[in-house]
Amino acid sequence: MEGRKRKHLAEISEMAWNKRVKPDRSTSDDDDEDISVFLPDTRNTRDWSNATYSGSVKNLRRVTPKPVSGSANGLRRSTRIRVPPLETWRNERLVFKTLASGEVQCIGIEKGTPADNSGLLQMERKRERIELKKKQSVERRKSLRTQSTNVRDTETGLLVPAPVHRSFESLRWTSPPTEVRPPPYRFTKAFSSSSISFGFVEFSPFGKKEEQHSPTHNSHFTIMKGQLEVTIEDRKFLFKVGDSFIVPSGVPYSITNCTRFKSLLTVCNFILPFFTDQ
Repeated sequence: MEGRKRKHLAEISEMAWNKRVKPDRSTSDDDDEDISVFLPDTRNTRDWSNATYSGSVKNLRRVTPKPVSGSANGLRRSTRIRVPPLETWRNERLVFKTLASGEVQCIGIEKGTPADNSGLLQMERKRERIELKKKQSVERRKSLRTQSTNVRDTETGLLVPAPVHRSFESLRWTSPPTEVRPPPYRFTKAFSSSSISFGFVEFSPFGKKEEQHSPTHNSHFTIMKGQLEVTIEDRKFLFKVGDSFIVPSGVPYSITNCTRFKSLLTVCNFILPFFTDQ
């Protein structure tokens, strides 16, 4: 009894297999079944000629493809040219050559410029600047000291010591009596005598010297820095660096700094007559 059942099941399985894999051409198109789901995909790049199928109908789609070598087996070989790290800061670069077959071959590395010593040169220049600054500082301190120079006296013909030079840093500046801080201008004398004096006037940004006059001295001004507006009597002038002007004695004048930077003038006061009628 058991043998008959097994034989009957085998016949049914064989009939089902023949019907699915090799359908009857006489049947209508509606009865055809799509057998592509049971057959392997031949469009795959793998070799399916030696694929093995399991004996069960349920496991028909389980296949064991033939192992292949190369990239299809999951192994990839890089075609990148392996070279030591390039020193790009020295302009090193790869040199290539095209062979007769059309392939490109790396023939070596072109060396760039020699070792970069810009850092050492920069340190050396910095050291020289520091030494020069120290030297200038020492010379400046020496110039601040009161020094005398031997000059010849025209009356006696002998050499006598005289303070003929004075540094700008040693000048003592004075400001006009005002409550404004900083003051609009300040004044200093480099030297003075009974008949003549010489000094500097420094104006603050947009500083102004109010109208005034000197009853005994004529004043000669020269602009060293900045741009100034000068009013002499009732006429206005605009002076720049290098310009000069004279204010006769007894004539009122005023000076105004027109810029947002400091201005510097030289002033020379003298008593000698400026006009022929003085």
